[in-house]
Amino acid sequence: MAKDVIRKKLSAARDFDIVSFKEDTLSSWTDSTFKQPIRYTLNFVYTDSTGVVQNKNGVVLFTPDGRSIITTQITDHNQ
Repeated sequence: MAKDVIRKKLSAARDFDIVSFKEDTLSSWTDSTFKQPIRYTLNFVYTDSTGVVQNKNGVVLFTPDGRSIITTQITDHNQ
């Protein structure tokens, strides 16, 4: 599901491929609305609409039951 969320944010991406994937529970989460959300971190590459290969990181936070998305962020791989 995290892969699908990231992919939808990249409207013109081609050749999308996950390089690495990590899942962890955030036990020290400070927001009182959700306790211990699940974080999925993906390093991925894709070809953008101009033909340039992009290397990015994506983070998707899910509610503890894994059914709802709290937030999604995409950054350059170097950040």
